[in-house]
Amino acid sequence: MATLTTRALLLGVVTLFEPANGYQLRRELLSWGVEDWAHIKPGSIYSMLSTFAKQGLIERHDLAEGEAAGGEGAGGAGAGRTVAVYTMSDAGRTELNRLLTEAVLTVNAMDPSAFRVALSLAPLMPRDEMVAALRARSATAAAACEALLEKIGFVARGFAPPHVAHSLELELRLIETERGWLEGYLATIEAGGLVFAGEADWAWTPPADDAGWQMVGESARYREQIEAGGSEVQK
Repeated sequence: MATLTTRALLLGVVTLFEPANGYQLRRELLSWGVEDWAHIKPGSIYSMLSTFAKQGLIERHDLAEGEAAGGEGAGGAGAGRTVAVYTMSDAGRTELNRLLTEAVLTVNAMDPSAFRVALSLAPLMPRDEMVAALRARSATAAAACEALLEKIGFVARGFAPPHVAHSLELELRLIETERGWLEGYLATIEAGGLVFAGEADWAWTPPADDAGWQMVGESARYREQIEAGGSEVQK
């Protein structure tokens, strides 16, 4: 699941903040604590961006950098320099949607890194697709509970050492906890809560003193340069 986690995280953060340079994307991911729960080494983010650009999942634009903007790999860059700015490609959006759906459907929530990626990037998925994936996950969890109850009954009848039952009961309780959480989350989504792809603009904004506002302003400037033809897409 490590590959799913890292690919989805990086493609997702580019989608959320495009156009953005590598330094900004790295800073944003580190603010999420990904080095702790997703086990992404901060220094690997730049090489991953380069690899994704070569694979056609994102597009790299080399833009002239202003004096106040954050340069890739450092806190700032002087006038006259260029900065690598990244945007999503259609292929990257398709791959991200596939990865997020896979994470919701299959990832063990008790080893939650990839599942947390899907939850953190939920605004990039259509509401109906998220609901369908969560409902399928809930059905899988229900079936797992039934199977565990049968195994516990099998042990209780003396067909396995009694200590095994306690291990099975722990697994059962964990899955039951996840099922309860799933139902609450689904109720929120099905009642119209939260924002998903194709709906209103994402309502959350950073606090006034958050460094993310710099990214907002620079993204607008990058977009103007790209639309004006001030860069070439790098392969």
